[in-house]
Amino acid sequence: MDPAARTCRRRPFNIQLPIVDTIAVTLKKGFLNGLSITVEMVKVIVPFYLVVELIRYMGLIKLIGGVFGPFMGLFGLPGESALVLIAGYTTNLYAAIAVLSPLHFSPRNVTTIALMLGLAHSLTVETPITKKTGVGALSLLLVRIALSLLVGMALNLLWKLF
Repeated sequence: MDPAARTCRRRPFNIQLPIVDTIAVTLKKGFLNGLSITVEMVKVIVPFYLVVELIRYMGLIKLIGGVFGPFMGLFGLPGESALVLIAGYTTNLYAAIAVLSPLHFSPRNVTTIALMLGLAHSLTVETPITKKTGVGALSLLLVRIALSLLVGMALNLLWKLF
């Protein structure tokens, strides 16, 4: 038999499985999407983190804490937490996490902040989108902020019971 003819024959154990190709493509696509999301998060988190570290290094955190302390006390939070809420309300949750990280808050404080920001975050982005849907954007904005603050106060009262 011709050697070229022998190599052209299909072998039963050399079968291509389309599912293997599908899994490889899916894993590659997932990896690239994950990498893209990571890059976007780093673009937000790193600058906010560096700014807070700079503010802390300059000693301005104590000043900010003193100014916002009485108001943030309503939520059982230190005054410095105003920076976290402002970042979360105006930018997004990743910015709030970046601001929160160098401040080393207690789990109780982090829980209160997380709950407050869960109700009202990324307001500068979401409010214009809400307006396009036909819902009263200003009224919804005020409701979200009010609920966020009320839940923070309620959680503070709950913490005092335990």
